[in-house]
Amino acid sequence: MPPTTIPLPLVKAAYLRQGMREVQGWLNPSTALYLSALEVLQRREQIDGDVCEIGVYHGKSFLTLALGLPEDQRAVAVDVFEDQHLNLDQAGRGDRAILESNLAKHRASANVDIIKASSLELDAVGFFKPGRRFRMFSIDGSHTPEVTCNDLQVAEQTVVEQGIVALDDLLNPQWLGVVTGLFSYWAGGGSLVPYGVVPGKLLLATDLEQATVNRELIRRSFGDGMVKRDVPLGVHTVDVLGEFPWIVVDEEGGSDLLPGNHTAVAAVTKRTRTVPIAYLTQLEQRAAERDALIKARQSRPHRRVVRKLKRLARPAVRSGRTRIAALRARRAKRT
Repeated sequence: MPPTTIPLPLVKAAYLRQGMREVQGWLNPSTALYLSALEVLQRREQIDGDVCEIGVYHGKSFLTLALGLPEDQRAVAVDVFEDQHLNLDQAGRGDRAILESNLAKHRASANVDIIKASSLELDAVGFFKPGRRFRMFSIDGSHTPEVTCNDLQVAEQTVVEQGIVALDDLLNPQWLGVVTGLFSYWAGGGSLVPYGVVPGKLLLATDLEQATVNRELIRRSFGDGMVKRDVPLGVHTVDVLGEFPWIVVDEEGGSDLLPGNHTAVAAVTKRTRTVPIAYLTQLEQRAAERDALIKARQSRPHRRVVRKLKRLARPAVRSGRTRIAALRARRAKRT
């Protein structure tokens, strides 16, 4: 039986099990679980603050942060929506009406603030006035180097000391402006430190000390999903979490398998494909059977080798028989 998650609020667990499939967007199921669980783990550690996402589209990943929040905490959604002339790389057309419908359907609209603006113009709408207030900040807006660098700077200025920043599409070959923007951000003195990679996203902390704390947290909480530890990224190292067939547990004791690990999620401008767990298991079984067959063959003389040795020995045998016959003929003459 696959390992279970930490107990999640019922509304969060229901979204992961079923609701997420009803919202259009691009989000790996395991990544949705990691984000949901990290938000809950922060509250368990009494880390206070709001949550925010730049580039919400229809709310698929935004809901993993917004669902189940305490009444005194806010979820802030930033998107240009119908102002598509501000969507510099045309990476998805956000729709406010669809977003609000999804929020209402999944019971997350009560404490949501929606800001219609480009992330390049947040100062003009008073975004920075409250100071550092976000404990989770998701960046999934424009993928150009300039906007990516800007959004990382926005997150750096507004997250609390123990906050988590998630940068989307870092390794997506269709959006290489993201990784370019990340290194431009660091080259310009950016202080956010990476510590983890989940399918499709990079996790960053506010400083090196907090990155170490967060790395230990994901090792304890998601160890079964760990693919590789201490992978170099620039001058830093990160742990890599992959897809895993988690059992989603809710606070009322219910449990069910996280869906979607074997499905392909596709859309017009972005595609995320996953490999079926059953297929990987089948490959492992075939490899084991092949290894067993090779060992069995090695335990007895190989027929081809024996036949080859016999062929090599035939000339010598013939020569010996010829010499014996000659000796017998000589003896017969003498007698």
